[in-house]
Amino acid sequence: MHSGQQKFLAFFLENTLSEKQEEAKAILVQSFADQQTKKMTLEDFHALQAKVLPLVKPEKLAEVKGTMAHFSRNLS
Repeated sequence: MHSGQQKFLAFFLENTLSEKQEEAKAILVQSFADQQTKKMTLEDFHALQAKVLPLVKPEKLAEVKGTMAHFSRNLS
């Protein structure tokens, strides 16, 4: 996992419902591992969002979506 992924993971976990943090961490760590062998597509990104956004604290959802949207700009 590179430093950008570590920063995103920390940010995401700070904004995740406490009872869902382990689930969120497992999903994101697996996604980062998958990206080592396969470039993430926009379709992959949307599938990831569908899994992780329900785990976010409701009051932090807009902030997390905005941060994730920033990363999606580099995908095709």
